[in-house]
Amino acid sequence: MLENTDTLLAMAEIAAAFAGFAALVSVIRRAANQPADAVHDLLRLRLVISSSVAGVAAALIPVGLAGYGLSTDLIWRISAVLFLIVDNGIIYSFTQSYKPVRGTFPPDRLAVVVVSGMEVLEQLSLVAVCLGLTFGNAPALYVTALIANVCQAGFIFVRFVGSAFSHEFDATLDESD
Repeated sequence: MLENTDTLLAMAEIAAAFAGFAALVSVIRRAANQPADAVHDLLRLRLVISSSVAGVAAALIPVGLAGYGLSTDLIWRISAVLFLIVDNGIIYSFTQSYKPVRGTFPPDRLAVVVVSGMEVLEQLSLVAVCLGLTFGNAPALYVTALIANVCQAGFIFVRFVGSAFSHEFDATLDESD
């Protein structure tokens, strides 16, 4: 069995928590029935949930593969390939969803820079594992990719919450004037 199983399971739990919190925030916001840029919020919500689900799957894949008695190196390589496929599928799906609404609201430049930086770290870590350029650190690189994924989901979640409730904050400021 993999010696990183506890770490992988903890990462899966953290990623799942972001998905759950994002869903909860969307329900609370909808219940408050406050106006907001619904398309922008929906895109962020979708990205948080899909990234979180990908993180859960990516954290569990090596644990599942270990049950087949594969070599540790093969487990990490297969897991990295599958993680890359899922991750790039999410990126493709998001860009396709964003195309029809491009230009209808200002881009969140901070989110683009931060998330893109973490995505580069995630992708480079996974490609290194796939190519066997790990020098015995495949588990560390894989966990680094998972951490980058969870950080992306967390950052997008924070931006989503800020956006979803910005109208309530603005209204509170207006009332205090």
